[in-house]
Amino acid sequence: MPAETLLALVCPEFGLADYEQIQLWRREHDAPRADQFLPHFTLVRPVGGWKQGAFIREIQARLAGQEPFEIVLSRAVSQPDAQSGAVMDWLVPSIGREALSALQDQLYAGALAPEQQAGPAAMPHITLGRGTDVAASQARMAAIEETGLSMRCLASAVQIVRIKGERVKLLERIPLGREA
Repeated sequence: MPAETLLALVCPEFGLADYEQIQLWRREHDAPRADQFLPHFTLVRPVGGWKQGAFIREIQARLAGQEPFEIVLSRAVSQPDAQSGAVMDWLVPSIGREALSALQDQLYAGALAPEQQAGPAAMPHITLGRGTDVAASQARMAAIEETGLSMRCLASAVQIVRIKGERVKLLERIPLGREA
């Protein structure tokens, strides 16, 4: 991975109780990342070789006219990663999934097109945890599903983040619904 990478995220606005519950799960099963990143959907995966200003301008241009939208998280999924051998714990939206996928496609439609990874796009998700024990992950996700999971949130902005070594820095917050 390059020394510095940039990425674009949607960090939706949650009610306090839902945010605290998600962070509790994340701190239990993904502690290193729980305090580096807010709960988020990744729109543009980490890319290197871009100047910060050029990356921000490209994202801003691609977001012109994009309105805020509602997301409802209603599924907890255990997702194996064949490449790494890990298993991921995900919250997946029932409402807003298409809007997140369309937004991701919109961001990769311009100058970022060469950065899009080959293969099927990942299902929009918020990562709660990661590990190697498939059965434990499936049990955790089943327990969450049994609670009648339904968390409403609002996608109102895209955040541009820089990762340099172990440091994560928010560079820009681009509100949705702004004038072009």
